[in-house]
Amino acid sequence: MRAHGSTSRRPRFAAALAGLLAGFVSPAAVAADVSASDPGLRDSIARHLVRPEGARFVPFRWEREPDIVALYFGADWCGPCHVFVPTLREVRDALRAAGADTEVVYVSLDTREADMRRYMRLQDMPWPAIDHRRLRTLPAIRALGGTAPPNLVLIDRDGRVLASGWDGRGYTGLQPVLDAWMQRSATSLAGEGRPVDALSSPKGSSR
Repeated sequence: MRAHGSTSRRPRFAAALAGLLAGFVSPAAVAADVSASDPGLRDSIARHLVRPEGARFVPFRWEREPDIVALYFGADWCGPCHVFVPTLREVRDALRAAGADTEVVYVSLDTREADMRRYMRLQDMPWPAIDHRRLRTLPAIRALGGTAPPNLVLIDRDGRVLASGWDGRGYTGLQPVLDAWMQRSATSLAGEGRPVDALSSPKGSSR
């Protein structure tokens, strides 16, 4: 598999989110071009989560499922994937610090579980992952990865795909997905009346 380049821009994501709130966009604009609802997709994600613990993985269960899940497809052998994770973590932390109901779930495209564990440990990933042993039995999730990593796919609570770095066999890149994630979250926060200054810190929340 051929690895694709990552986003090269490193904006201050908290400031970008504040800008989105200041110039509030309608939910209809954010929700444009989403896929059909597939509740089974979110159920498959929730039932097959793990977290690294020492030299093994242990089952993980949401205390409460997040509204938006960002599936991150990557691999230890993929150079651009290593480059992308700090940006992914920065966006995720800024969103959660602002109160956005969202989380990343890692989907490993490594052939060995040991490589998956190494990559998660090396990048200090704070989010759960799909159980590597179960991935081959989850074709709906595997199909979202596209032709090559890295990829990022936003999925709402109803199982609709809101954005993806792959459009069929065409690679549109990761930055549009990050932008859609921030826009969707900003719209939700504005609808809840959250203050703009809630975005002042990019530090992650404990939720």
